[in-house]
Amino acid sequence: MKNKVRCVIIDDEKHAISLLKTYIGSMPNLELFKTFNNPLEALSGITVEDDIDIIFLDIEMPHLSGIELAKELRPKARSIIFTSAYNRSLEAFEVRANHYLLKPLNLAKFTQTVMGIIDNELSKADGQGKNIKFFKTGGKGKLSRINKHDILYFESAKNYVSMVTAEKKELIYLTLKEVEKIFCKDLFYRVHRSHVINADKIQKIVGNTINLGHGYQVQMGGTYKNGLLRFLEEKTLLTGRI
Repeated sequence: MKNKVRCVIIDDEKHAISLLKTYIGSMPNLELFKTFNNPLEALSGITVEDDIDIIFLDIEMPHLSGIELAKELRPKARSIIFTSAYNRSLEAFEVRANHYLLKPLNLAKFTQTVMGIIDNELSKADGQGKNIKFFKTGGKGKLSRINKHDILYFESAKNYVSMVTAEKKELIYLTLKEVEKIFCKDLFYRVHRSHVINADKIQKIVGNTINLGHGYQVQMGGTYKNGLLRFLEEKTLLTGRI
């Protein structure tokens, strides 16, 4: 059973790496896997197989900025926490950073930020298999397996629901109301009378249009969007400056 959250530090300032090492060492559920003071070395030195939970990533670095580096590393880590002396939270949001810590780093703020990630990662490890679902998809006795983290959205389709992932669309024998009851306890939100989306897949929102990546877009309806907006408000990166 997983009992440690694996971390990587990427920062060109030695004192910043040293401070993060101290903070990570103070928390028993965190494990420091690697450190890099050169962003180009980090680019080639981190792989999907490393199973990284958190990357602490400085933004202002020579040769390659943290924003640019994050675009390449995003698929290789479950969470990215930017660290910077300057507020560039809008750019951080665009590369799907999870949090933003302003330097000089503060232990209390650091602890508050990482505790939610620790709880989430360790609870996911404890519940392996809970995210696997099987659906009736048409023919008699036919079941299809899907990991709910792969789902982009559900769309009503007359007497069925179309389940959409990056790779396929599949009709399942459920109503959208039943989908909402099953999935909307987690990161799934009903945003329209015809759609339930996986909020973890949101790439961008422009007006009422939600971009879920892979060329898929869904419209928000006024009646249903309040729950999603509350979720987005909680996740929006804001400066800690007064």
